[in-house]
Amino acid sequence: MTKPRAISVIKTDPPSEREAEWNDWYSNEHSPARFECGFLAFRRFEIMEGHPQVDTRQSGQAKYLAIMELPDTDVLSGDAYDAITERWMALPSDSFEHQTLTLPKFARGVLELTDQFPDDKPFELPETRHVFLSAHDVPEQNWEEFNEWYVMEHLPPVLEAEGFNSVRRFVHRSDEFEPMLSPDGELFTHLAIWEIDDETVFMNPKFADYTPTPWQLRMRRIFNGAKMSNVYKEIARGVAE
Repeated sequence: MTKPRAISVIKTDPPSEREAEWNDWYSNEHSPARFECGFLAFRRFEIMEGHPQVDTRQSGQAKYLAIMELPDTDVLSGDAYDAITERWMALPSDSFEHQTLTLPKFARGVLELTDQFPDDKPFELPETRHVFLSAHDVPEQNWEEFNEWYVMEHLPPVLEAEGFNSVRRFVHRSDEFEPMLSPDGELFTHLAIWEIDDETVFMNPKFADYTPTPWQLRMRRIFNGAKMSNVYKEIARGVAE
């Protein structure tokens, strides 16, 4: 049986000094180096404050987001990936590789694709440069109903709205790949990545006039309001040759 596509998601604030140099390293050295072990592509984003920004757990999200596209999770268990990890572990402790793991709000997790819409063609990096991330922390015993609600009720009207082009949904595989978290880092069990035209899609009156349905109110009680919603603007990307 073919394993589903996967992603590695990394969120972090920048270092307090040398932010521009760190960004250059992350986009032009750190991320492309992962192509050596089978990563397919990467995109890096900066959060757009207030378009919208929701986090029910903490006052704010990390400034930077990276999404690494993987053929499946097997790439993270291969010799090539281990070799890259060993190589950067041997670097000095003041290197960006080591510093990044200790940055504020650092969080890294591995997620597997559960579904995508439209589903008639494989995912390719879009021409648009904005994403809307919506994440929920759902108790495992409620995953089935949560997925039914999201796909059957929540997703269709949003996907019909102008500027919402596609969505991919993922589940966090913390059972197989232990997340890496700083004391103030956070991840959620379920993540939806919406490809959008730009932040103005949320000016649509349909969102201002929206009234939660009984089913949605029930789901909010189930995940106890634990959610995150943010818009990000792309700052770098790369594709394996």
